[in-house]
Amino acid sequence: MPTRRADSARPATTHDVARRAGVSQATVSLVLGGNPRARVSAQTRERVVRAAGELGYRPNLVARGLVQRKSYAIGVMVPDLSNPFFLDVVTGVQRVAAEAGYAVLPGDVREVSPQRHLEALRARQVDGVILDGFGALALHEGALSGMKVVLVDEPSERWPGVASDAVGAGRLAAEHLLGLGHTRLAFAGPASDVHGLRMRERGFVQALRQAGVALPSERLRRVPPTVSGGLAAMKSLLGLPPAQRPTACFCAVDLVAAGALKACLTAGVAVPGAMSIVGCDDVELARVLTPELTTVRVPARELGARAARLLIRQLDDEGGSAPRAGRPLPVKLVVRGTTGPV
Repeated sequence: MPTRRADSARPATTHDVARRAGVSQATVSLVLGGNPRARVSAQTRERVVRAAGELGYRPNLVARGLVQRKSYAIGVMVPDLSNPFFLDVVTGVQRVAAEAGYAVLPGDVREVSPQRHLEALRARQVDGVILDGFGALALHEGALSGMKVVLVDEPSERWPGVASDAVGAGRLAAEHLLGLGHTRLAFAGPASDVHGLRMRERGFVQALRQAGVALPSERLRRVPPTVSGGLAAMKSLLGLPPAQRPTACFCAVDLVAAGALKACLTAGVAVPGAMSIVGCDDVELARVLTPELTTVRVPARELGARAARLLIRQLDDEGGSAPRAGRPLPVKLVVRGTTGPV
């Protein structure tokens, strides 16, 4: 049997697939529509999928969407697509969404407010939205009314969400530095109400307290989650009197750690000889710095993938209650070249 129709210029239709598979068009629609409740035998499903592949069938999502009243598009709102961590989150969303036949419309809320992005997504009639904690906090109450929503690293009584073990990330950083003999430690991170970042700081501080080590205010720096923020933070810490100057610093995100490393190298402060630095995220940048950055790996792509699965489950089960996420994703300390003994 030929693997292509004689009229190869015409796109294959569900009628063509039904004829090739020897089933009804309704059965083809059930199988290729990805309906999880479709009562179709495994053998029939296999015949339909094989026929579709042989004919080069491509589903018409516009037509399917009109029938099902869906756009087959989801929005993703993150604070900064220039930050590799959030880019990885979006990549994870796209991988899962594409497999399920959904397009992804990412939004960066640096220049345009989350409210404006949300209005644009509503205008495009997206089926749902995945929202990072930065955006969730910036939206007014009721802005997400009527939408299917999944939050990333931001707990909610109303919306399901996915999270990483942010407290564990801060704890791992503290335990690593304490284990190297450091007792004059510093913290550099955003002054933010975002749950994930606050929990990283909390885990760090809790581990220090349990070890009987203080974190005085002069060694606490609130800076934007950027390279320039880290540069400013470390310059300020290096300007402290010698008796107060830290020997190690935990930076809440890798971009801050990269700036802190640059400040040390510019000032002639050896890393890790005179200053140890730990980041958090393990973005690709961490592996190209010199020395390479010790950091806590947060599975950004899996966060995005899990958020997409959670949202698509809601969209596939319109009548059911919103599914709840599982346990926070584990994090892992990755020791490289920026940490060493006192």
